[in-house]
Amino acid sequence: MADSLLSFGVEKLWDLLVRESERLQGVDDQINGLKSDLNMLKCFLEDAEAKKHTSAMVRNTVKEIKEIVYDAEDIIEIFLLEEGLGKTSSIRKSVRRFPRVMVKRMGLAFDMKAISNRISKVIRDMQSLGVQQENVEQLVGYLAEEDSSSQVVSITGMGGIGKTTLARQVFNHEIVKSHFPGLAWVSISQQFTRKYVWQTILRKLRREYKVLEMTEDELQEELVRLLGIQKTLIVLDDIWREGDWDIIKPIFPRHKGWKILLTSRNEGVALRADPKCFTFKPNCLTLDECWYIFRRIAFPRSDTAQLKVDEMEEMGKQMIKHCGGLPLAVKLLGGLLASQYTLHQWKRIYENIRSHIIGGTSYNGDNNNLVYHVLSLSFEELPSCLKHCFLYLAHFPEDCPVDVEKLAYYWAAERMLKPEYYERTSVRDVVDGYIEELVKRNMVISERDGRTLRFEKCHLHDTMREVCLLKAKEENFLQIVHGTTSESSCKSRRLAIHRLDKTFNEEMEINNPKLRSLLVILKDMRTDWMVPGLRFTGLKLMRVLDLSKAQFDGGELPSSIGNLIHLRYLSLYMAHVTHLPSSMRKLKLLIYLNLSVDARCSIYMPNFLKKMRELTTLWFPLRIHDKHGSVCDIQGMTRLKTLSISFNGKGCTMETLSSSLSELRHLENLNIYDAYKLYAPTVDEEGFCFDCKNLKQLKLSICMPRLPDAQRFPSHLRSITLRGCCLEEDPILILEKLLHLYDVSLLNISFCGRKMVCSSGGFPQLHKLEFGGLAEWEEWIVEEGSMPFLQTLTIHNCRKLMKLPDGLRFVTSLEELDMNTHTLEFWKKLSIGGEEYYKVQHIPLLNIV
Repeated sequence: MADSLLSFGVEKLWDLLVRESERLQGVDDQINGLKSDLNMLKCFLEDAEAKKHTSAMVRNTVKEIKEIVYDAEDIIEIFLLEEGLGKTSSIRKSVRRFPRVMVKRMGLAFDMKAISNRISKVIRDMQSLGVQQENVEQLVGYLAEEDSSSQVVSITGMGGIGKTTLARQVFNHEIVKSHFPGLAWVSISQQFTRKYVWQTILRKLRREYKVLEMTEDELQEELVRLLGIQKTLIVLDDIWREGDWDIIKPIFPRHKGWKILLTSRNEGVALRADPKCFTFKPNCLTLDECWYIFRRIAFPRSDTAQLKVDEMEEMGKQMIKHCGGLPLAVKLLGGLLASQYTLHQWKRIYENIRSHIIGGTSYNGDNNNLVYHVLSLSFEELPSCLKHCFLYLAHFPEDCPVDVEKLAYYWAAERMLKPEYYERTSVRDVVDGYIEELVKRNMVISERDGRTLRFEKCHLHDTMREVCLLKAKEENFLQIVHGTTSESSCKSRRLAIHRLDKTFNEEMEINNPKLRSLLVILKDMRTDWMVPGLRFTGLKLMRVLDLSKAQFDGGELPSSIGNLIHLRYLSLYMAHVTHLPSSMRKLKLLIYLNLSVDARCSIYMPNFLKKMRELTTLWFPLRIHDKHGSVCDIQGMTRLKTLSISFNGKGCTMETLSSSLSELRHLENLNIYDAYKLYAPTVDEEGFCFDCKNLKQLKLSICMPRLPDAQRFPSHLRSITLRGCCLEEDPILILEKLLHLYDVSLLNISFCGRKMVCSSGGFPQLHKLEFGGLAEWEEWIVEEGSMPFLQTLTIHNCRKLMKLPDGLRFVTSLEELDMNTHTLEFWKKLSIGGEEYYKVQHIPLLNIV
């Protein structure tokens, strides 16, 4: 948001340059250039103010400008201060000082050049923002128009042209958010089901609903009711076929306040939904626009002596002609060439593209094949280790965010990571490096999380996914099962199961002796799959085995699993298992083991964990039979970084658990739960004290009257989640003293009291705060000076909380508030013009329903 502080900052920097012009002699060109840039920034700020701050793109650009202006002011003032301290009256000393002055001025010139480069980049971004912003405003206008005869707006065009990006900017527009109390975004894959789409929409509109437990008829009835009484915008992203609309449409009542924004490669989809729909077709990029994007990406190191820029630019201008005007193709080509630093490397890629041209296809011709070749080139030019890692992403269904932590285990289990890369660092760090390289090349979409500074989720653009699937098929890298398979059995070394039906025969499908991985990735996690015939006798090369949701005969995991001596990853998440075989002690190479099975009773678990010393991640079952297994089994697992453990019987106390954890020097993530209420703390019990100096994340789902003192928590804890703790005393009084906390979640009756207070100076590093399911919570006080860096606040299902704290207006860092109010009166108070709107009006993103 363009604010008076930033405008004042620009004016202040301008005044400084004018006032100190004599003392800044010797760097005149750089200073004059900076003045010119500041003039352009002034114009932009005025324009941003005129737009009434409705654009998230404008806000982000202004934020970047603010940092540049402050940095420039710091550089100039430091130079002037040092120059002033160095002045002398002696001519001899002045002569001696002259070389140092010149060095300082050269340093200032260099710093000013860097500042100018940053400003130039922002100015270029601002210039390219214009057309895109016009498109956004046009679409927002159609959606917010009350008298429009059409309820459907569509964005159509070929893959990679930017449909989803444009839709996302419209969806996040402040006018849209204020006009539509209900907002829902759902991605439509080629293998979608109606129930999944309806569940997703209802979950976005009413988070408190248990949508997984609702039948299709119940979902339809509730959605028809909601869409009939509430203005709602629903985005259907990437809908493929005209018939898909007919499957989804029964939830939409006629002539009500709902509207749809859909994206599709097929214009007929929108016309099927509404013959009067407004259709927007993004234009392909012009050659100049392609060149602008390409140059920014391909020449990040323009000061490198190796770069022969003139010759490279000429080749670049020829190559972008074969990107079809698609932003994705241009970015991929730029990312590919950005990693090539010599003229020879550029010529090799240039000749590769030229050799594919038949008949000299022009820029305006049908370039689909050439565009695909450009996308394929980005894969062909990857280092060999990254090729396999990229192809592994073909395992995952369309529009399915990939958990990078889990992906790291898949890659490590299949030894796709070069050993020399992680001799002195962790596997996770290496994987983050791999993801970063793929992101730089624009082949993978991901961002580092502000809390962990890691890549937490990643996904592929749908066009890039098509390339990934095709390459995986060419390489016989992977076979995917979508309910029925066209082949009699798996011939590949990897098998991914996305959907199952009665025709799936595990004895036939899973019998390849060369099979290395089996992943079951079901979008509907309520789907169970029966595997009565599954045996592991001929699968000795298996490295990765995911048996999530599997049902075994008699609840017994076959003892033949002990034959998989090379197995490194095993997941039995929510599998129907009551008996684990002792042969599992042979699985000594496991690095990941998830035993959080769907056990309705105690699970028989022989003492095999002591043999698994390579484990870095371990999830215990909810309840182990008293005679078998113990928390003491984790002693000696010095490689453990992630542990999820449950209280399993009378012998398990917080004292024994704390003792067992004391040796786990590398533990970073700990989850302790008590699903069967076996832990009964005494009134005098001081609580846990975990001597795990590297612990960053803690999740507690155990009943206790109060939290231990702050000094009993790990000193560098970054994240804490409390669930079902039934705390009687205000937990904030303890938690706000933990200096490194980045995010806090208090969920599902974790607190049973009525009042919480955030004190001045508390939570000095907190960025994310979430409250959910606190049935008795009535009052919240926030003192001025509390939570100075809070960015995201989420409040759901706290029905007795009828007002937000007045002190929330002092939390000026807050960027997003997501809240359901439960009463119309409360919602009106927080809406624009409401009596309590002043408490939240400074927050850019408000989602209050």
